[in-house]
Amino acid sequence: MAQKRFKIDGYGQLELNQVAFPRDGRIEAQCALDPTDFEAIPAEVGMLLMVDNIARKIKLPVAGSIFPIALNYSTEFMYDERTQGLKHFKLEKDGIYPRLGYLAIGDKFTTNCLAYDDGEFADEEAVKEAYKGDAPLYGGVSESGAILVSATAPTEGPVLLAIHGCGAGSMPDGQFAIQFQAIKA
Repeated sequence: MAQKRFKIDGYGQLELNQVAFPRDGRIEAQCALDPTDFEAIPAEVGMLLMVDNIARKIKLPVAGSIFPIALNYSTEFMYDERTQGLKHFKLEKDGIYPRLGYLAIGDKFTTNCLAYDDGEFADEEAVKEAYKGDAPLYGGVSESGAILVSATAPTEGPVLLAIHGCGAGSMPDGQFAIQFQAIKA
């Protein structure tokens, strides 16, 4: 059983549907990406990341950690006007600082930055089929930072409930995505 990342075109995308953190100031924008955690991978929007305010670093989530988890909602910018689109944006170590929001109960957002456990779901198609069904699906932290989709609620970190319908299910460029609502922050 291993966590597997959804295959997407480009990098993670995020649409903030209804979140409070930009208005009430529950954000973190003054911590650099940890150079060890982000040596080989970029930080993508839609990731749930750990905020270590003691070391002033953003890290990948670690089970049992005392540090809070926040949603990476950094503002995308174009690197090249010939390759437009949110899917081309990523943050790398030693670059600009990411902007993360601390989730609150009721916050809603849509992302394609997803992972699953292959012991629970055979493949991405099985996750997509489960999302179409009536049974609840949950999201939580994963070792990769991508939101781990599961049929059982996570026991650590934020608990996100997948919202079926309401126009959810895709990013603006048509890629599969899941809309989540925080039911435990």
